[in-house]
Amino acid sequence: MKLSTFLTLAATSAIATGAAVWVSIDPAQGARGAATTPEADRAAPARPGTAPAPTTPAVDRSHFTAGKTLMMEGRLGHPVLPADSDSETFLFVDVSADAGRTAARVPLNLSIVVDKSGSMKGKRLSNAMAATRKAIERLRDGDIVSFVAYDTTSQVLLSPTMIDATSRARILDRLASPRAGGDTCISCGLDAGMRLLGQRPGMVSRILLLSDGLATAGTRDLPSFKRQAEDCRRMGASITTVGVDVDYDERLMAALARDSNGGHYFVERPDALAAIFDKEMSSLTRTVANQAELVVDLAPGVFADHVFDRATVGSGSQTIIPMGAFSAGEHKTALVRLRVPRGAAGERPVAAVRLRYEDLVDQKPGQCEGTLSAVATADTSKLSPLDGTVSARVSSSETAATLEQANEMFRSGRGEDATTLLRARTRHVQAQNWQLKKDSPFAGGGKAGASFDKQEAVLGRATKGFEPTSPTAAAPAPDSTPAKSNIREAQADAFDLAH
Repeated sequence: MKLSTFLTLAATSAIATGAAVWVSIDPAQGARGAATTPEADRAAPARPGTAPAPTTPAVDRSHFTAGKTLMMEGRLGHPVLPADSDSETFLFVDVSADAGRTAARVPLNLSIVVDKSGSMKGKRLSNAMAATRKAIERLRDGDIVSFVAYDTTSQVLLSPTMIDATSRARILDRLASPRAGGDTCISCGLDAGMRLLGQRPGMVSRILLLSDGLATAGTRDLPSFKRQAEDCRRMGASITTVGVDVDYDERLMAALARDSNGGHYFVERPDALAAIFDKEMSSLTRTVANQAELVVDLAPGVFADHVFDRATVGSGSQTIIPMGAFSAGEHKTALVRLRVPRGAAGERPVAAVRLRYEDLVDQKPGQCEGTLSAVATADTSKLSPLDGTVSARVSSSETAATLEQANEMFRSGRGEDATTLLRARTRHVQAQNWQLKKDSPFAGGGKAGASFDKQEAVLGRATKGFEPTSPTAAAPAPDSTPAKSNIREAQADAFDLAH
């Protein structure tokens, strides 16, 4: 069965499937016939002269692991919730691609879209073209490539061409550097790139977008660009954005990448472009899964209050979170804040999670699933704190938002407020990190500890970039090159933290 047919059938039956998940759960037995908790299952009184009937220990269903080519780890923020009051918790899913599995060669469908406006004149454009040629050299026979240059309008310099023994050399010989000039119509370049990609089932489709400036022609508002990214995602492609030097719109470039499930890079020196293009091509050629999406079916009464850092499809009791393609060893996360209603004590089903994708290793539709349940209790002494792994992911999202907020403050001339905000966030992260490692000293906090360490490093770098270089020096001006560089590096760090 083709993946497109599989996903269509899956989407059509989504509501019925979600309903069936919860109809099959006996509230007294828990999710999928789980053993009941002590509060829901009290042994019957023993007859005189007989030994008490053994009790079945509670099974922790607040987390699960499932999958093969793509492994999915799901967990609730709080394994134990209050029974007699409404509560808030989180659903966290970490999806990782098996680094040890190798997919059969899957053809790539790549459209390279490069800014050739006036500001790209000189080394920026020559380095962009050199990186483009290197990317084409890395393509394999059977891959398809196209090339668009844009300024005030777009210009197709290479129509979709399949790579083979003769076409590669022909492309490299004829792909001359365009002449720089004109305004910057990023939307024009994207529109052309999307048209050239088309919809080619069985291929991994990607737009590689490069820009060094603000959108001065065509679409200019962020909501319209986000819709363009969503259109690209719906056609089965993603956009990886590369911002060159320090004058591009980092908010726009990050949003295009985030909403299409692509990547985002900041390249301060044009001579580093080749390394970025090479990194992207290496990732693409190791793709093991495509068109991945999480389907979250919530138990009756449970409500998804907010999905962090990712675009979503659907509403109500079912939320679909597109996650795109995965290269070997890559991982992506999803975080959802949930509201759970009060109810009877005992095991409380919360969510059923399915991951469906095109398995490029086994060459068939792939799927794995798991269910999550909490224990509801009237005993407040048994309530659980926020799970350490989930706490680290929540903190990463909050730190990313802090970096973006500090950028806006500094951009508007409020440099002191920006550094104050960053220092306060640093202290909070340090306190969380200390507590985590105190509670698990031998593991050093594990992955959660590493996440907090990364947040501390990122916050320290951003704070330093906004501060004066010496006690007697003034803080960098918002329009200075060091300040612009720091803003764009902080945005790239925020993108990575929220991944």
